[in-house]
Amino acid sequence: MNPLLQSVQLALQNAQQKEAISFIDKVVDFCIEHENGKVLGKWSKGMIRLLVAYHMAKDTCIVEKDEEGNITGLGMWYNCNEDDDESFIKNWIADDPDGNAIFMAFLFSNTTKTFKQLTHNFINKCPGVMQKKLLGIRRRKGSAVRVEYSPKVFKKILTI
Repeated sequence: MNPLLQSVQLALQNAQQKEAISFIDKVVDFCIEHENGKVLGKWSKGMIRLLVAYHMAKDTCIVEKDEEGNITGLGMWYNCNEDDDESFIKNWIADDPDGNAIFMAFLFSNTTKTFKQLTHNFINKCPGVMQKKLLGIRRRKGSAVRVEYSPKVFKKILTI
């Protein structure tokens, strides 16, 4: 049982924090607009809403906005161990704060400039990303393929 997830579910159901829920819904709309079926697959809007709210609650979410307040970039991740697979996402298992890896779950931006800012803020918010194993899942030919990244990828992005 994941207590944080239960707390997030209750907060969404109670709908008492209207401003927070409105922002979560804007992030959900951004996810849906830019999701190409390779990350969230056929998740319902409600499940994506829960995912976004959960990441916000556990502070593993970065949202970039432009001057008008429009969302231009989003990053979400999990703290895990390098031998974990995507089942910890499907089963809503809590992050491992002492884990030796970071699973980058959703990273998207509208522009290269925003992607660079998102990367910079990710490194600032989660400095362990420069030392830990970096993992991801990519869909190739309809199958999920585990991908390992080097922290050097962030250095490359920041020099673009």
